[in-house]
Amino acid sequence: MSKLTWDNIQKQSDEILSDGLFYLKSRTTTNFTDVSDIGFGNYLITLDKISFYIGEAKELCKRVKQQSKPTTSTFYKNYQKSVKTNQLLKAIDIDKFKIQTMPTNIGRKEIEEFGIVNLPTKLNNFQLDKRQKFVTKCHNGLWEQVQSEFTNLLSQGEAKILKKPFKPWLELTTLSSAGLYLVNDKSDKLIYIGESSNVGARIKTHSGKTYFSALRRHIGTEIFDFKLKEINKKKRYFSDTENKKITDFLKNCKATLFPVNFGRYELEEYLIKTHKPLLNRKDNKKE
Repeated sequence: MSKLTWDNIQKQSDEILSDGLFYLKSRTTTNFTDVSDIGFGNYLITLDKISFYIGEAKELCKRVKQQSKPTTSTFYKNYQKSVKTNQLLKAIDIDKFKIQTMPTNIGRKEIEEFGIVNLPTKLNNFQLDKRQKFVTKCHNGLWEQVQSEFTNLLSQGEAKILKKPFKPWLELTTLSSAGLYLVNDKSDKLIYIGESSNVGARIKTHSGKTYFSALRRHIGTEIFDFKLKEINKKKRYFSDTENKKITDFLKNCKATLFPVNFGRYELEEYLIKTHKPLLNRKDNKKE
């Protein structure tokens, strides 16, 4: 890929991810306690060179520390469950596992999804069908090229998504692929940016019950000053009257849906930091 553009990294996402996975597997294998990488990245947990778990993180060192302790480790809890169901023959101490890490400027969620399917990993229980199997014999540094040009690529992605027309909430067409969605209020002010591995399903969630929708909760608390009520020890629901007001508010909103095969986490973070929508809390810190 001689010239990188937002469009061609979307079209060639599998080739890029295959090269990225090859790059991660070629990294130095080490103990959890020896990892000092900070910032965004991916990690691969192995045992005797067999892939067990792949993940992504905004703070690699912090996430690896979490994964290194039996009481807080997602992968090790999954491993223990596998032992109990006889999927694995014997229990092994957590410190016997090894880890490889790499910094990732763009594509960290997709690398996780791609690795779960294409390694495959034994202990990832989610995102199992988000990517297709893909085999290539060519690894030519494409991943590193994309990482080095991520700022320009995100800028191109921003320009493209902002050119997309917004439609009334009730007229949104279904988009069953991964991507982003932007929401404007009735005065055409951008109020929310979100991402999903299935954008259509996420929009349907926002149109339904508040318990499962961060957007609805933020509309209730930030715009109407409603107080969240507790269910299952979590403050996640409003009264029926309050929910109706939130639904009516959404009916007057407009949104645009934007498919993304590669870099949806990073584009979402970039847009939130740049445009600071009212209802986004993560990545929307005042500087």
